[in-house]
Amino acid sequence: MPYPNGSDGHRRATPPPAGVPPMYVRYLRDRLLEAEAGLTAMSERYERTKAGFDRRYARRGITPETDIVGYVNAKALNPELKFWYAKVEHFQRELAAYGAALTGLAAADQLLAAEGPRIPADRQRVRTGRPNLNRVG
Repeated sequence: MPYPNGSDGHRRATPPPAGVPPMYVRYLRDRLLEAEAGLTAMSERYERTKAGFDRRYARRGITPETDIVGYVNAKALNPELKFWYAKVEHFQRELAAYGAALTGLAAADQLLAAEGPRIPADRQRVRTGRPNLNRVG
């Protein structure tokens, strides 16, 4: 969460938007970090597996430059490459989902902060029966 300056110039942590428990924000942040670590690990594993696949088929003379059709067919039939690529896609989706949730909460927090402090309903001033024509606020 952002840290705006208070009236005395000290930076203060802003609370999460009303109705969003801080534990939920921490949970989303932790899951985002886990997804990021998982994506990094699975991407590295996929790259190592693909490099081994490329070396193996290059020895047979099948590369994207020499025989693209044969290369694509061999790649499509390789279950290990499919498995690791599916893992990469899974963590990409998780990263996007948790990142979007946190971004949405941060945007809601900024919108609420821009409106200024809210006065609880029980402390609001009771207005007279006159209509609120041309009044600001």
